Parts: sequence; structure tokens; C-alpha cells
Amino acid sequence: MTPSTSLTLGGFVQGLQANMMGLIGSLVAVLIILLIVRWFISKSLGEQGIEQGDANSTRRWANSIALIITIVVVVGFSWNAANYATNVIPRTGLDRSSINQDMDANVKR
Repeated sequence: MTPSTSLTLGGFVQGLQANMMGLIGSLVAVLIILLIVRWFISKSLGEQGIEQGDANSTRRWANSIALIITIVVVVGFSWNAANYATNVIPRTGLDRSSINQDMDANVKR
């Protein structure tokens, strides 16, 4: 029996489960860090007397950094999902033969 190479939605989601957990964990971590930074900004605004313009500038920087990190994480997840969906298998041999031929050659040894 020849193994099937078709990819079902359930198999696709199951194969990306570790990547999805990393994506969700990263997004939650970015959100928590952003909330902590905003809390420190509002606390220093009240106690240390920094100006409103400086606080707004710091919030913009924090939001920009969080957005960039989020975009990088989502693009990385998308890249992994595309690689998994297209079944890209890194080649170690130099003969450019198919994976099945390599497996058959290994089994015959």
C-alpha cells in the first residue's frame, strides 16, 4: 500500500499544533508586556511628574515595538504553515532523486 500524501484540514491543524501554541504564547506575552509597560508609564505620569507629551511618545514607541514583534511572529507562523502545507522536505542527498527512491534504496540495503 502506497502512503497517501494528501493533507486534510485535521492533519494540517494537528501538524501545526506546536507552532500555534508558540504563536498564541508569543502574542499573549507581547500583550502582557505591553500592558505592564503602559502601567509603568501611567504610574510614572502620576508619581514622577513626567509630561503628558513624553508619556504619549513612550506609548507610541511601545505600541510600535509590540506591533513589529507581532508582525514578525505572525509572518514566521505563516511561513511555517506554508512550508508544512507544501510538504517541503529538506534534501540531504546530492543526486536529486525523489524521497521515495531514497527510501526504497535504504529498505533494499
